[in-house]
Amino acid sequence: MKFAIISDTHFGDDTCTLVKKSGQKKIRIVKGDKFDAFVEAAGTGNKYLVMAGDIFDFSIAPYEEAYAYGRAFFRWVRDKGIADEIIYIAGNHDADLWHIIQHQRSVINRIKNKKMPKPFAHSVAGIIDDRKNSPTAGFWLNKVKARTTGESKYGNMFLDHIAGDGNPIPFNFAYPNLYIATDTDTVMVTHGQYLEPYWSLVGELGAKTLYDDLKIGEMDMEELVELNFPLNQLACTGLGQAGCLTPVLRQVELEAKAGNVARLEKYLGRLNKELDRMLEYGWIKEYICDRLLKEGQAQILEAVRKLKNTRYMEEFIHKPEVKKRFADFYNASLLEIAAINEEPQQFGGACFNLQAPERIIFGHTHQPVAWDAPDALKLNMISSVLPKRLRLFNTGGWLTEGGKFCGAEVFTYETGTGFASTRID
Repeated sequence: MKFAIISDTHFGDDTCTLVKKSGQKKIRIVKGDKFDAFVEAAGTGNKYLVMAGDIFDFSIAPYEEAYAYGRAFFRWVRDKGIADEIIYIAGNHDADLWHIIQHQRSVINRIKNKKMPKPFAHSVAGIIDDRKNSPTAGFWLNKVKARTTGESKYGNMFLDHIAGDGNPIPFNFAYPNLYIATDTDTVMVTHGQYLEPYWSLVGELGAKTLYDDLKIGEMDMEELVELNFPLNQLACTGLGQAGCLTPVLRQVELEAKAGNVARLEKYLGRLNKELDRMLEYGWIKEYICDRLLKEGQAQILEAVRKLKNTRYMEEFIHKPEVKKRFADFYNASLLEIAAINEEPQQFGGACFNLQAPERIIFGHTHQPVAWDAPDALKLNMISSVLPKRLRLFNTGGWLTEGGKFCGAEVFTYETGTGFASTRID
């Protein structure tokens, strides 16, 4: 088996280096400056191209623009023989795609077939088993019925046809984890958005405040995804598909990340005046409300000034709160693995017998970390199921920041050779 792993292409972002616009009157989408380097690093003849999140950027680009970039890229992937199929793991900027797939699977397709909708599968683990003589060898999607032995995928989902020329490219959707089992260890691939407070906030607060009614015990992967659905959905699609509002919000975001809060301060000031005008309380209550509004504005501005962009932040993964969040995510992943191991595989009654992952490949931060990096972060997750420390590696990203390319890491795997990676600078 042979496959490659990348993430954070951000189709729809004008700073993407894999695809770009060309022309003035007639706009065309052409190969970006780093596309050839990507092809050389990923190689050809791969069975799969694993794309670990933030592939489309629906949070800043309308659907039609993001998909136009994607159409060009995936045609080239197919036509150049880079990969036969795609394994897609959504991130935060394309979280909506996972929800769309679940809607097609659980609602649209069933109604078309005169059946009633069924519940969403909020998490579906992908499994690549390349262990020698394993009874479960092949690629699988947990909770998805296999059509043939060794082949488990969603059938004929809309993105298979993104090339638009009658020659589909199969997409296999997993979320939020892909587990790769080899004869030496198990590697987990995920995007990594749940390491950041915004994307995991509802789950963390819900577990602490709603525990008696949630009755979830130790949070597993399905529950983690369910609890954090609302904010993920809002920031992914709610901002990017807001039409005339989208560029305004995008500008505020870019300026705030650069430390400039003048525009945000102007908007908050106008908002306070409008809220004050709408209040019809007596003078004492109105005075209190005025104080609250002003204090609220001051605290918002102060909080934004203290924000640091997670992208390109080398120290992010070293923060104690991020390590704690990672530990929670890893424990949820162990519960997911345990559930997978308890269910017999559909053909022959064999079980997967997956081991706890010892290496994690993730993206999100755009800070590439090579497979053989001696300084790859080690986390103390030692337990009875994991007698070694976890090692973390990063796919980097394919954007430019201030005109400078951020750097990507293309991970590759081949049976008999194992994992390697190539840096794109």
